[in-house]
Amino acid sequence: MRELERKINNIVQIGTIVEIDNKKALARVNILGRVTDFLPVKMIGNSFIKVFIPVRIGEQVMVVCPYGNANSGYVIPSIFNRNLPEPSGATEDKAIVEFAGGVRIDSDGANITINVPENVNITCTNANVKADNVKVDSPSIDMGLGGKGVVTGECICAFTGKPHHDYSANTRSAK
Repeated sequence: MRELERKINNIVQIGTIVEIDNKKALARVNILGRVTDFLPVKMIGNSFIKVFIPVRIGEQVMVVCPYGNANSGYVIPSIFNRNLPEPSGATEDKAIVEFAGGVRIDSDGANITINVPENVNITCTNANVKADNVKVDSPSIDMGLGGKGVVTGECICAFTGKPHHDYSANTRSAK
């Protein structure tokens, strides 16, 4: 049994990142006072998706050493610990993603909440939103139409009783 424990301890080790090369997804790890060579950091990537999450100096990680040599292993990032606790509100029924700048995404599987302290920028060819109800709570909405007010061609002028003559050709309302 002790021989098996020794082999497992040589295969999976816990350490702390001391140096990084995030452009190449590499890290050097201090394991019990000995620093490894640069090792690849486990990411997700294939022909369908690529996910890059930068590692940080001081992050506690696992080093998997298939041949028992830490310099031929790879890094599996992040172990929650005293210096890196789980996000607040974590439960077995909620997925949470928190970013360093304060962005937080929560989902319980049926609902998603996204909190962003600064800006959300979406660039695409077309954006389609389908919902039973849409609410926008903002003191100002800029439709990007040169600063003019937005009036649809369906609006009836209070003075003439006819459709408004200065309407936006870019903004419509479905009947």
